[in-house]
Amino acid sequence: MSLLSVEEVSVRFGGVMALQDVELTADPGRVTGLIGPNGAGKTTLFNVITGLQEPTNGRVKIDDQDVSGLKAHQRARMGLARTFQRLEVFGSLTARENVLVAAEIRRRWSKDGSNPKEVAEAVLERVGITSAANERVDAMPTGLARLVELARALAANPRLLLLDEPGSGLDTQETEAFGDLLLELANEGLAILLVEHDVELVMRVCQLIHVLDFGKKIAEGPPSKIKADPRVQAAYLGADEDAAPEEEVVPG
Repeated sequence: MSLLSVEEVSVRFGGVMALQDVELTADPGRVTGLIGPNGAGKTTLFNVITGLQEPTNGRVKIDDQDVSGLKAHQRARMGLARTFQRLEVFGSLTARENVLVAAEIRRRWSKDGSNPKEVAEAVLERVGITSAANERVDAMPTGLARLVELARALAANPRLLLLDEPGSGLDTQETEAFGDLLLELANEGLAILLVEHDVELVMRVCQLIHVLDFGKKIAEGPPSKIKADPRVQAAYLGADEDAAPEEEVVPG
């Protein structure tokens, strides 16, 4: 049974269908990719999953429980955490303070007896940003600030982690280390849903990839299948649209 199940989700904004009958799953122990061109509906789908956007149709399940009627904070308490496409951090706080906030909030509602300071230090080390722990986040380069946002999400001890373009701003070496970290987290049982434009990173860490285009899912499968799919090549990977079967070509 999948930890996350998205079932026939549609979102309409006025006359625009941002998502149409999208189905998606994410399982513990692996990184699942969600890719597509800008405007495909990826962040909208993240917002639906996390409770920030009400779908027009469809439902979201966590552990086979329909959570469509639950608020974002209620879903968070079920083990869901996320990062954002537009960086969301407390800029006036240090990296350590950002992570500590999440660790303290989790202890407050979970009553698990955890020590927030110990949790924060462990997460900072895990993400590899201990050396920058005392720096204000608004003074950091984007790539480093994104790692702070990741560390803050991990401090909530999630079971399901949604990452929205976390590789943006990372250099080649940082991206390599980041990919290794994602694989380690997945191997420990975390379910990760990754939106990322770095195709090389996605193909390296994801076992299953869903592809959106104009709000519709046009492909699903392992990296080898996705790379070879003419519809994906036409819509996203840069191939000539004529490479796709005529009846399958998605406009654009």
